[in-house]
Amino acid sequence: MKKYTSLISLFLIHLYFSQQIKIHVRDSDKALSDINVQLQKSGKTLDFKKTDDSGNCTFSITEQGIFTVKLSSMLYKAKTVEINSTDNSDVTIQLEKQITEIEEVEIKSRPDIAKIKGDTIAFNIKSVKDGTERTAEDIIKKLPGLDINENGKVSFKGNLIGQVLVEGNEFFGKNHKMATQNLSADMIEGVDIWQNYTTISGGSSTALNLKLKDEFKGKIKGNIEGNYGTGNSYFGHSNLFKINKFGNLALIADANNVAKDPISFMDFYEMNSQEEEGSSENSSKVDVPSFLNNDGRVKSKANQFGALQYSKATKNFSISAFSIFNSAQLQKLSSTQRMFFDPQYQNLNFNEEKSESNKGLLGTAQVKMRKTFADKSFLYYNFAYNSTDDHFAQNINRFASDPFYYDIADKVSKSNFTNSLLWNKPFENSELIIAFNHQRNNFSGNLNILSNGKLFFTDSEILLQDYNITSDKYTFNFYYKNRNKILNYDFQSGFSYKNDESELKELISQEREDLFLKMYHYTNSFSLHKQIGKFTLSGALSSHFLSVNTAEKHFFEKNIKIRFTPKTVVSMEYGLEYSNRYNFPSLYLLQENPVYAKDLSFSRNANLNFDTLNNTESFKINWNRFNIEKGNLMFVILTYEKSKNYFTANVTNYGLFSELGNVVGNFRERSLFLLSNDRRILKNLTLKSKFTWLNNKSDNFINSQPNISTIQNIEISQRLSSNFKKSWVQFDAGYTFTKSKFQQSLYGTSSDQENIKLSLGFRAIIRKEWQVNVLGDYFIQKTDFAKLENVLIGGQISYRKEKSAIEYNLYFNNILNLTSFQYINSYSSPLGIDEQSITALRGYIIAGVKFNF
Repeated sequence: MKKYTSLISLFLIHLYFSQQIKIHVRDSDKALSDINVQLQKSGKTLDFKKTDDSGNCTFSITEQGIFTVKLSSMLYKAKTVEINSTDNSDVTIQLEKQITEIEEVEIKSRPDIAKIKGDTIAFNIKSVKDGTERTAEDIIKKLPGLDINENGKVSFKGNLIGQVLVEGNEFFGKNHKMATQNLSADMIEGVDIWQNYTTISGGSSTALNLKLKDEFKGKIKGNIEGNYGTGNSYFGHSNLFKINKFGNLALIADANNVAKDPISFMDFYEMNSQEEEGSSENSSKVDVPSFLNNDGRVKSKANQFGALQYSKATKNFSISAFSIFNSAQLQKLSSTQRMFFDPQYQNLNFNEEKSESNKGLLGTAQVKMRKTFADKSFLYYNFAYNSTDDHFAQNINRFASDPFYYDIADKVSKSNFTNSLLWNKPFENSELIIAFNHQRNNFSGNLNILSNGKLFFTDSEILLQDYNITSDKYTFNFYYKNRNKILNYDFQSGFSYKNDESELKELISQEREDLFLKMYHYTNSFSLHKQIGKFTLSGALSSHFLSVNTAEKHFFEKNIKIRFTPKTVVSMEYGLEYSNRYNFPSLYLLQENPVYAKDLSFSRNANLNFDTLNNTESFKINWNRFNIEKGNLMFVILTYEKSKNYFTANVTNYGLFSELGNVVGNFRERSLFLLSNDRRILKNLTLKSKFTWLNNKSDNFINSQPNISTIQNIEISQRLSSNFKKSWVQFDAGYTFTKSKFQQSLYGTSSDQENIKLSLGFRAIIRKEWQVNVLGDYFIQKTDFAKLENVLIGGQISYRKEKSAIEYNLYFNNILNLTSFQYINSYSSPLGIDEQSITALRGYIIAGVKFNF
């Protein structure tokens, strides 16, 4: 009781001694609304607000002293004012009309590449643009420290950005490509990194903000294009944007059969994941739809896509909503030669020809709303719905001692329905949060296999499997967050109830298994955050009590972070992080009856229990150095992760099919080393270098004998790009070397694969009317058994008269391989060594017209 009395007394003292700083922003006698106002002390941002319709905003402070007020706006010159709250806490500030400027670090010897202002890094894109950029993505790739991976996700200093914003507003949730690949380069005024972005729900994240030019605001802008060419290839695309004070509207549509994917499997995963603090248990098993996970290695692929986004933010109300629809059809062809490790078991070897046909539908809708009240508390609501249908058809011919064929049809339907409600009440230097969440997941799978031989261990040549999972989860959390000059601390207490049910049936054998999981999860966590000089220290400890069916478990999770930022001429930072977390097996792993899969394998539980916990410890070290004046950025990331009681498999190879027994392994280790260096050479050249080393090692079993599987991957890449301001032509030259090694300890076997890609590209602007982008790759693929060499040439040529709305385009890709193209793979798994050849998308040449408005 004394502890609660102390807390209440401390809270009342905070209220009693609180003061206010009132800011009035004017242009002559005119009140200015929607001006960004930051309150800082000793270089640290304490609060951030916008002025109301009367040009006023008020900050609450807990102590007297000298504060810095920074004001910024798109239409007015930035201004910084020092305020001594002891002498004057009611201040009127006059602003001058002008394009926003960020006054921090000035570069005298060369064009500014970036400026740092608090937690914001503002890039000057004029220092890297040369006129050959077509989309926002082309600009982002040229900025130091920023990178875009093969899934279209933007990263900064090796860490994925939380969200990509347009004019400070959300744009299709966590989907980065929708903004970076659809906003044209000529629309972009600037690019900012917000390292401490407050989301619409009040959470903390990172964000990349794309700032638009004034002429693209308040009007309907966009384009529509159509293209057609060789092999009946086609590509149609349209963008429509309207950004003004009534809200931001975006409409995007696409149709093509050249394997341009508007949605990647990473986008799908994030749309189906929920961020819930204090939750350690796994969500229901989510399989990526087969029509998304093609990594470009398809014979053909067609997409039909549509997306609609609306967002609007005012002082008291914010809304962000979007809906996405994607339909896809694809075909794959591949041939595989499998060799078992032990020569005396040659009956397990086979050659395989596989033909796949996939059709899928994806739909998602999300609405986020935030209502702020007069006492600055706010109510947040989030609705999300995701649905997919994945129809997979496959024909397999396996040639062992006798030929066998398999006709496979796999239909998977999934849906996810989420409702979240959050109330946030701020006080002088603290906030109270109450959150409720309900999530419902449905999974339905129908697998049919027809063969000319007996399937698995049955006496039937037909297999008909139905597998259904339903999951309901309810979560309630309470948070108290305190911020003061001595110590920042957070307390969280929560409860969740989860009810999972599965129904597994095989209709030919009439076998059936029903599983039920009821979980009660109680969580209490406490975290601290303290800045001591140049050190920032934070730590969290959470206590978890689980009741799973009749079993009970109690465990602790920990997280510690240390950051050191020395005072140097260049920006430099060191970081160290440790975390310890737990998770438990999903219903999929717990099924004791066989769960058959379309790759002619089946899995079943061997020794897992509902309360079997997997413990993972991870360590992370990072260092980065950012020379703003020269535009150079180097960073290093080293991570090590180890899991105990790892969920693994006991693999039994029966030749034409295989069995995976779900068991508990002793360990899984994962190590990653990443070194990246972006350097400006002289004034007109940029060199981007990257070295990545990845090592995965895990124990498993082959025919009940212990085995360790190791996967090592090395990638080295460099790219040199020009930026000659007075030249009509630019160039890009580089190389990428990758080497993968797969090892199995039981038989002392391994397989290697090397890929080398030498690249040379040209970008040109001719008479301000012609824009040319051509990239050539010399691509070498090498395994232990085969080697392929190809020259890949692709690009785009555009013609558009100055001030004309009509643009003529010629697209070409892999034009030296217009009939066929092959990828080769070699990898070693507990089933043996597989040598694989995959038919890839043939080259194409298409031409068409784009209308810009």
